[in-house]
Amino acid sequence: MAAVISKVRIAAAHEGIAELIVSLEFSNGGHSDVPLDQGAGTRLLRSCGVDEIDELIGQSWVHVRDAISGAYNETN
Repeated sequence: MAAVISKVRIAAAHEGIAELIVSLEFSNGGHSDVPLDQGAGTRLLRSCGVDEIDELIGQSWVHVRDAISGAYNETN
């Protein structure tokens, strides 16, 4: 089984700008936290078809990867 989003929280990043901290849980029991800036966070919500961050729980890590990649490509 692939990694899934297990927890999401809002945190203050550089200079107090809000970002999402997405916790991924892997099938082997491992965990990893991934910070997402506003652009990537918005893309993640849209990709998963949800309006609230709590609704991201259980979604595949693939959405996180694609949100980061899309936000990077948009700014470069």
